[in-house]
Amino acid sequence: MRHTAITLILLAALAGCSGPETDARMQRHYENRKEHFHNLVMGPHCQIEKSKILWRNEDTEDNALCRELLTRVEADGVAIDPGSGGIMIIPSQRGYSSHQKGYIFSPKALAPLYPSLDEHPPDLQPYQMGFKRIDENWYITYEYVN
Repeated sequence: MRHTAITLILLAALAGCSGPETDARMQRHYENRKEHFHNLVMGPHCQIEKSKILWRNEDTEDNALCRELLTRVEADGVAIDPGSGGIMIIPSQRGYSSHQKGYIFSPKALAPLYPSLDEHPPDLQPYQMGFKRIDENWYITYEYVN
């Protein structure tokens, strides 16, 4: 009985450790909700402050429309990336993988660019972000957080 309980706990823990979505799935997700992504970062609904993540579960009157947009793009939060100055969108259900992916909107070109982020780029250091452009000013981000 004890062995079964330990096995179930390990399986449940590993289920949350799956890696991030593929580039293709993330790009399709973006394309299917493009208007909502644009409204999230360029509309007047989200008051994004430096050094602070606006989480979808922060329930205030001021951010009701922003929270609705976060729900529509299936994101948990939105924030300004301190490295690039772009607006990061933190997808829901990222799990507990050491490889994290997300979206970022940036009018300035971001680097380093990669043709694919489905595998860890060998020259990317821990806590350094890599990018794949998916639209004008829009990128998928990849970070290995060790």
